[in-house]
Amino acid sequence: MKSGARGRAGGLSKRHGLGRTIALIAAIAVAVLGLGAAAYVFLINPQQSQSRQVRQGLSRQKLLQAWNSGDKALTIELSKSGLEQLPFDSFYLSMLGISSYYVAADSPEGDERQALIDEALFSLRKALAQPKRLPIQGQVEYVLGKIYFQKGEPWLDLSVYYLERSIEDGYEAKDTEQFLALGYAAIGDHATAVQHFEKALAKAPSDVLKLSAAISYKELGELDKTVEYLSSSIESAADALLVQRARFLLGEIAMEKGELSEADRLYRSIVETDPGSAEGWYRLGLVAEALKDPIAARAAWRKATNIDPNHIEARKKLAERL
Repeated sequence: MKSGARGRAGGLSKRHGLGRTIALIAAIAVAVLGLGAAAYVFLINPQQSQSRQVRQGLSRQKLLQAWNSGDKALTIELSKSGLEQLPFDSFYLSMLGISSYYVAADSPEGDERQALIDEALFSLRKALAQPKRLPIQGQVEYVLGKIYFQKGEPWLDLSVYYLERSIEDGYEAKDTEQFLALGYAAIGDHATAVQHFEKALAKAPSDVLKLSAAISYKELGELDKTVEYLSSSIESAADALLVQRARFLLGEIAMEKGELSEADRLYRSIVETDPGSAEGWYRLGLVAEALKDPIAARAAWRKATNIDPNHIEARKKLAERL
């Protein structure tokens, strides 16, 4: 298990806080987990009566038919029915947990959605607690990893732990690397995060992932890679907010390097496309201040406070003597 994944599950590492900037990135959409009947191995006690074995076999077959047909509600119902007879059966627990999670993923925020997530979490943890290895061990760990990711702080260490375990146990979904990258970034392990960002981008490039990877590279001080991904996301992104965020980050790098004309160009491009960006005007004021132009600086900060009277940093600057 990687060092970044050690956490609550083993009691070996302290909890990390959320990354300062990763919260600005939208979570990757939840992918559909494909499970087929062939993934399951039925373990039947030879001491059971033949009729009971037949009943259980038919029950499991009916449940799998419901799942494979996409009827998640019926899958939940049949799983609960099976657990009434066999409350510790790993097959029924696994199917209840997985189907509850995906119903929750399709549900709006609220008590019902939270109850389904809690049901999924309890059932999958209970399934993993059984003495025998699950036939779908990796899939169960994958779903658990996604549940903990969505629960956020302080559960992110468990998210990366279970996602890593799912790979070790032979299961990797198309979005596993994406969630591992975002999870490691969120707990502040940017060195591990960029490894997973690179793998995720190699499989399925996206502007959100490029921006997220750039943030982690910036945290590591690798500015060349940061600029590379930010520039790429600006060129290809259709989302105006994503482009704006990339320009802000490039502006910060330009300011750090003392490239004031480049910073001015980037911040002006922000206010030109979004004149209501108080932060954009505030940053333009910082550039003007660095260029020893107090009149232009104060004018920019006044625009920032006119747009957002609660912009604390701009108000502080206006209170200073330049």
